[in-house]
Amino acid sequence: MLLGQGCATQSAGSDSNSLHAQRLNKLNTGADSKPNLPQSLASEPADLAHFHYPDSIAEMTFSGEISSAQARTLRYQHPETQESLYVILSTLPAGWQEMDLNRSVASFYSEIRQRRVQRALSNPANALTIVSENLVDLEGAPSAQVQMRWVEPGKPVQSQALLITREENVFIRINNASYKQNTRWLLQQTKRALAEFRAAQPNPKSDEG
Repeated sequence: MLLGQGCATQSAGSDSNSLHAQRLNKLNTGADSKPNLPQSLASEPADLAHFHYPDSIAEMTFSGEISSAQARTLRYQHPETQESLYVILSTLPAGWQEMDLNRSVASFYSEIRQRRVQRALSNPANALTIVSENLVDLEGAPSAQVQMRWVEPGKPVQSQALLITREENVFIRINNASYKQNTRWLLQQTKRALAEFRAAQPNPKSDEG
């Protein structure tokens, strides 16, 4: 299922795919979607503290955390290449708890996508290429899976990948980037990281016992 319903996904290699923000349409999350989705944070956000972080995932080592009441950013770094992978946990905005899982993941990705587009707009020399963006089932839950390329002045083309899924009232976002690996490899790494992150979480049934 294409993530951008009503929004053409540009093919890699076409001139129109090396894009600045004005050419990237905001995703339509469904025929009944409305532009005024709730944006304020929930008064009682989900508890993020119960998530455990593994010391390493996808052959990368934990190197730090930035936390707030609404988000936790876990950074992992490769010991040799120094490339990084981020696991970001964030609470759902108010009113999103009852939203269909597919729509909530697509809507959240739409916001993340727009931020990246705005970054591209900040400098006319920047360029963002969306290689692929899809909403697919991953281990029984909807996931936004995105491959991108990023160009900024004075640097080589950077491959990027992004994976977003939802567990109850928490979004799990994993993103990485590389000047050496291709986008497909990076996306596979995000899937592996998600699987290993989930495996590191305590079993609620075991805790109850």
